[in-house]
Amino acid sequence: MAKEEKKFYKDMRKKAHEFEKRSEYLDHELKIMSFKRWRFNLPIRDWGVELEDWVPALAATIGKVVMVTAMVAVFATEYGLDAAFVAENVRWELLIGALFVILFSALLMPNANLAGTHGPMIPLIPLIAAAGGHPLSLGLMVAFFGLILAFTKGGSKLMTLTGVGVRGGLLIYLGAVGLIGQIGKLEAWAASTDQGYISFAVIGITLLIYAYLAKLKLRWVAIPVCSIIAGVVAFALGAEFHFTTTPGLPHMSPLYWWGETTGWQLGWPNLNQFIAVTPFALLAVAMWSPDYLGHRVFQELNYPKRCRRRIDGC
Repeated sequence: MAKEEKKFYKDMRKKAHEFEKRSEYLDHELKIMSFKRWRFNLPIRDWGVELEDWVPALAATIGKVVMVTAMVAVFATEYGLDAAFVAENVRWELLIGALFVILFSALLMPNANLAGTHGPMIPLIPLIAAAGGHPLSLGLMVAFFGLILAFTKGGSKLMTLTGVGVRGGLLIYLGAVGLIGQIGKLEAWAASTDQGYISFAVIGITLLIYAYLAKLKLRWVAIPVCSIIAGVVAFALGAEFHFTTTPGLPHMSPLYWWGETTGWQLGWPNLNQFIAVTPFALLAVAMWSPDYLGHRVFQELNYPKRCRRRIDGC
């Protein structure tokens, strides 16, 4: 009788010492992971956690903090809120994001690309405010349309319609906009302290480090490594280092966040505000799939060739 084919991750898993190289072991792990859609995928049975997983986790945390801060800061400017509110809101969003990452990315739909905070939406925030939009109604409408997209597998359809050729344009556009914006902010920060040379040194050194990491095929460690090196270089050149906020948890009560005189100081949204944000919510959800094409490029560069099912997503 032919030996029954092993189909489950826990059955196909091997010990790291059975491979000559660590990279071969990690590639094998990616090839054998078996996920089920909308069912609980449990650690050890369906997937495992390796030491290397902390690197993208740290990179994602850095990116989430930066993007949420940028998004909330623009909202705060439009609604006349101070920097203390921005810090409080970022803490709250990180907690919510962590819960959704655990629930969806780790347990229910590991193949799905978890929707993040879109940088290209930031220039639209003044328009959302001018249209009478409410941040809570915007978030709820994005969640509503996003769930429809997930249940209908519309993300995969949008990716197909977008086409491979759009990938390069999106990467160039989003990369250029992000790069120009961040360089401008870095130069403005250095100039505000009369230490303009710091921005030049940080940009130059991080570019060299990234190029070297790419040569070693270690692009996946670039964000945390370059962030740490940038901080060390800036501090060594005389930049001031101090915390402007103290550690702590945000307000947990929804009544605080959506009060008339607390939190966003906007109260609870009404029907008109839901209608006002609907076009922006549709645009945000429509941007998820093209945005994912950029993520997919980096996955294809770093995942082994026989891992298509891990890259394709939902």
